Order: sequence, then structure tokens, then C-alpha cells
Amino acid sequence: MSLFGKVAIVTGGARGIGAGIVRALAAQGANISFNYVSPSSEKPALELVSEVREMGCKATCIRADMSSPTAPKELIEATLSRLETDKIDILVNNAGLGGNAPLDEITPEQYERIMSVNVKSVIFMTQGVLPHLNWGGRIVNLSSVSARGGYSTQTVYAASKAAVEAFTRVWATELGHKYGVTVNAVNPGPVDTEMYREAGPVHLARMEEQNKKVPAAPRCGTEKDVADIVVFLSEERSRWVTGDVICANGGMVFT
Repeated sequence: MSLFGKVAIVTGGARGIGAGIVRALAAQGANISFNYVSPSSEKPALELVSEVREMGCKATCIRADMSSPTAPKELIEATLSRLETDKIDILVNNAGLGGNAPLDEITPEQYERIMSVNVKSVIFMTQGVLPHLNWGGRIVNLSSVSARGGYSTQTVYAASKAAVEAFTRVWATELGHKYGVTVNAVNPGPVDTEMYREAGPVHLARMEEQNKKVPAAPRCGTEKDVADIVVFLSEERSRWVTGDVICANGGMVFT
């Protein structure tokens, strides 16, 4: 078990890619803390905690909206207290919001909603973890094929994910020597999750056509496709990889 005894935080870990990451990290022995947002996510979140504990790992979750300025502190404090540790080894900044609108229909409210979770929370979650980060720790940020694909109606979402890739390079340089940490991003394409299926018929139809052309295989991605890469970036054997964006989109967009 390559991550035995490590402590990991996964933001947005109750469903979709986040839940896949939680399972994959726990399968390698990591103790996990994650947040969920809505009341409808409470049941799957608690079930996931039980699943991780059945694997022999510690696990906890809290309800916290990452758009809130207090969410990073709440999640970090819950992690340290409930997992009985003073150190964090792995941070996966997975929480994110989607959203599609033509440029002439974007509202300030939509902009603030997406940017507060996809950009602001990533900055302050990472900042909050730094005082507790174990030497040799790992930070993994979730980007998206949208950061580079130039897809119409994705002005705000694409910008938010391009920012995540920029953070990754800056932090790899800024934090490497000071904290002994590597910082990488994973760039998924379409992944068959609730968020993907709720994107709306127009966007969904467009992505299904794109999926047929994916070089690795003519299909949508799976949670495991992404989670396996996150696990690698969390392990010791990825020690010489930092500041990079790893393609997890089957070659839909080359990085």
C-alpha cells in the first residue's frame, strides 16, 4: 500500500471524480478527509466514509461549501482533529462548479459563483494547508480539458481551469524548496458523472460527438481513469514530477 498512513484531504469528495479519488487513495492506505456541499450529498458522503473505514483507513467528512471563506479552515481543522494528526500529506483540490453560457449571456452572479469555487477556494485551501504540510507532501489540482479546448459557451469555466493550471506552475516553483512539496494538475476530459450528465442537452450532445474521436478509446472517461493518475502523483514514485499538467482526457486535447 503505497500511501499507508498518509493523510489526504480531497475537496468535493462525496460524488463523481472526487469520490473516485477518495476510494483510490484509500485503496493505497491513505486516511481521508473530504467535504460535501448539499443535503442530498450527505447520505453518499457518509456511506463513502464507511466504505473507506472498511478498507482499514481512517475517514471523516464535513458539510462545507468551498465558496465560503471559512470552508478551508473548517475542513482543515476537522481533518486534524478527527484523524488525530498534526500533519497533512496530500491535498487534492477537486471541488469545482461547471457552467455554460454564451458570452452575451454571462452574468456577474454566474462569474462569481464559478470563480469562488474553482479559483478562490483553491488558493485559500492550499494556503491553509501549508502550515500543516508534511515535508515531501503532494498537492494535486483538478483542471479540465476546457482550459485548453476553446469550447464555445465556456468562457468563465474555461478561464477558471486555466487559472488552476497557472497556479500549478507558480506553486511548484514557489513552494518546492520551502515545503518539499510537488504540485501538479490533472486535466480530465469528459467523465461520466452526475455533473457531466447535468450539463444540458446541447453541451452533452456536443461532448458525445467529441468522445467518439478520443484517440485512446472512443468513449467518455471514467472516475478511475482520473483517480489512478491522482494516486500516482500522490506517491513517492512521482517525486520528480512537478509543475506539470497530466493529460487525463485520452488525448482529446494534447497538453
